[in-house]
Amino acid sequence: MIDRLQKALDSGQKISDADASFYFHELKEAELMEKGYDWGTAHPMAIAHYGVSQYSFYHPEVIKAYPEDFNRNWRKAWGID
Repeated sequence: MIDRLQKALDSGQKISDADASFYFHELKEAELMEKGYDWGTAHPMAIAHYGVSQYSFYHPEVIKAYPEDFNRNWRKAWGID
């Protein structure tokens, strides 16, 4: 995901969809952890802050590239067979 964001930055592309969800989630999570929350608390707080599905953070290309890291719920959320 970081590589996807870096490529977008390098080429001047705007990020959207999963890339934007991932980016903003990570920023919020880091902000909360700087305030003293542990990851186990900050992670769901960051998800709730933006009101998006946890399955929206990883682009389908990432899910397909690393199938061992994503269960069927991820594939179902993105309509991946």
